[in-house]
Amino acid sequence: MKDMNKENLWNKMKKSKYFELVGLICLIIVFSGIVQARSGNFLTVHNLGNILKEIVVYGILACALAFPLINGTFDLSISSTSALGGTVCALMVTDGLYGVKTNLAGAVVGAVVFCAVIGAMNGIVVAKTKIDPFIVTLGTQTAVRGLVYIVSKNTAVTNLPNEFKALSKSEVLGISISVWILVIVFLLMAVILGKTSYGRKIYAIGGNYQAAYLSGINVSAVRFSTYVISGGLSAIAGILSTARVGSATPNAGTGYETIAISACAIGGVALSGGKGLTIGVFLGALLMGMITNGMNLMYIGSNWQYVVRGVLMILAVFYSQWFSRISARETKEKK
Repeated sequence: MKDMNKENLWNKMKKSKYFELVGLICLIIVFSGIVQARSGNFLTVHNLGNILKEIVVYGILACALAFPLINGTFDLSISSTSALGGTVCALMVTDGLYGVKTNLAGAVVGAVVFCAVIGAMNGIVVAKTKIDPFIVTLGTQTAVRGLVYIVSKNTAVTNLPNEFKALSKSEVLGISISVWILVIVFLLMAVILGKTSYGRKIYAIGGNYQAAYLSGINVSAVRFSTYVISGGLSAIAGILSTARVGSATPNAGTGYETIAISACAIGGVALSGGKGLTIGVFLGALLMGMITNGMNLMYIGSNWQYVVRGVLMILAVFYSQWFSRISARETKEKK
């Protein structure tokens, strides 16, 4: 009887949509144990707070990327869009953006709307043409980066007001405001993807575009909207990055799209679309931050950090494909 109960419990666990995250959780635990044994400072409250601060920017960028990814498309422009958002916001509270100058709240709204428009442009091209989203957003990535250099006049935007810097430096209940914003973004993402009909449409289109279309879903509108969300979230990431550094530089966020892709892939988001959990994206971003932080504590150079990230992403995709094959085989056998 006990063996039968254990078997039933194991079968229920395998059917759970969270079961795929077990490998990632084990990896986080093992990595934490290794670094803690080597440094002794990794699992302290202070250092864990530092890790959360480190993952704010590419954690939000991972959320920005996850929406089009789950929908079956791609967005390589998130890094350039985040740099544009940070630059626009910084200019609007300092020297002014072509004569437009406002307070921080107005600047944040303006930057988010500006970047959402960039996302909308991506969405229109992807939804209305047959051009590969990878090519579309690769082109946008280059064009937007050029736009960042144009609006900033090739110089860093400095002398930010203290209220801007406070987005990163100030704390509420002992936790940085930027971390609270990260938590809110992930919670909203979880609600949208997991609890709304709109979220179910995103999964449905990513899983089977043709079937979603035939079922009456407006696939073009949904795909367009995911890019608008991606652009807006990228702006928020850029603003928080600017607040942490204390200035907006034209090359900010360069290469962050690869970290976001890694976080999504490691977190179980299928690069082909239709699959992915918010908690998985968070754990993927957390592992990326832990790798950087842990290797710094162990005095391992940044070059090796790139190697580890790349290997982990390959292993994560391999694990995801292996798990999918196992699940498909079990489903087929039951039928």
